[in-house]
Amino acid sequence: MDDTKRQNEKETPEERRRRMRRKRLIQERRRRRRRKALILRGILVIFFVLILVGIGSAVSCGVKQYNRSAKKKDSGKQETQIEEEPVQLESVDLTNVLYLSFESLIADADQAFGQENTRAAATLDQTRVTVDEFNAILEQLYEDGYILVRFSDLAAVNEDGVMEAKELMLPSGKKPLLLSETNVNYDLKLSGQGLASKLVLDENGALTCERQTSDGSTVTGAFDVVPCVEAFVQAHPDFSNNGARGILGLTGYNGILGYRTDDALATSIDNRYAATYGLFDTAAEKEEAAPVVEALKNAGWEFACNGYDGSSYGSDAEAVSADLAKWNESVGTLVGDVPILLYPSGADSHGWKAYDETDPVYQVLKEQGFVYFGSMDISGTKTQITDQYLRCSYKNVDGYRMYQDLCHNTGRFAGILDFQGIYDSRRPSIAAETETDTTTQDAETEEGKV
Repeated sequence: MDDTKRQNEKETPEERRRRMRRKRLIQERRRRRRRKALILRGILVIFFVLILVGIGSAVSCGVKQYNRSAKKKDSGKQETQIEEEPVQLESVDLTNVLYLSFESLIADADQAFGQENTRAAATLDQTRVTVDEFNAILEQLYEDGYILVRFSDLAAVNEDGVMEAKELMLPSGKKPLLLSETNVNYDLKLSGQGLASKLVLDENGALTCERQTSDGSTVTGAFDVVPCVEAFVQAHPDFSNNGARGILGLTGYNGILGYRTDDALATSIDNRYAATYGLFDTAAEKEEAAPVVEALKNAGWEFACNGYDGSSYGSDAEAVSADLAKWNESVGTLVGDVPILLYPSGADSHGWKAYDETDPVYQVLKEQGFVYFGSMDISGTKTQITDQYLRCSYKNVDGYRMYQDLCHNTGRFAGILDFQGIYDSRRPSIAAETETDTTTQDAETEEGKV
């Protein structure tokens, strides 16, 4: 029997319990040491894995950064190449500037041409184009390379007070276009006939129009020249040279831009509109018009005097002076000084000969500060530059001109506009001509059968 066995036989129960307890404690310590060793080993493994992952990420980021830098360098090279290739500009012949003018547009052709007052419908048919026709005209002009310019792009008064022609440089293939709208007052008498009734600002501060529908409700939208041009330039920025838009000819007798700002509309004395439309709070109307005037200027539109009430600026200098005094009081106080005169009804009694410095009417116009003049000449657009002024003639685009070109081959707009793809077939004059042609063809067919 060995010593351990003898020792166990001699142990008391208490001693045996203590021995077993020590043995368990020793085993527990060993297990703890093994667990600690395993945990430490695991931590070391994780640590080394993290180091490897970090190294891999750093390498990956470095590669990406290198690629981005390379792309930036390539992009920079491309931008440099683009900068090194500027748009090719060409000098423009100032004697060959297209100038088109419009009256306010027809927004609802059915409402305008289908109204019970056939005489009013016929007048609108002859004197206006529709919104759709106008947008189609803009598209044709753009496709043909035209670009909006200002009078001041063609010539300007220098420091010595002398008008000088400029060298107008436009992108290669582009042709200058002057654009105007006359009598922009939205006459009360045209209310409810399918035309805009007022220029306003929408909730975003953009220029738009109001008009009355056939049921008497008021709607907003691109119902006239200004918002149509704004939308077109936004879609085609290269249709405008340095932010140019158009010229708005303002009269005073019915207010401006659809606002009844003329003080004569606030009283029943000598007010031909009072019986039908009542009296207006002209002070409030002026206040409402102010932000629209400012928005138009900021957008690049220019204002012109179109006379106070449409009276002819003929040979009566006193009458011209009196009309301008009314215009200054009614309109000039709202829009400021303007250097542009669009002759009332487009009529310049001087013809196309240069203005005579001693002519009483020209002296009145010169004292008013006019240095740019626009008049109608359907035979063709012309430009006249002297040391005193710049004068341009315009073609007025309306239903009558379209009818003449389409149905009687007058060719007034040959090479400029193709009305065949523009005109609205609902026009009474066009519809009547088409019906006549159809009747004639039917009669000829029947005659041939006989």
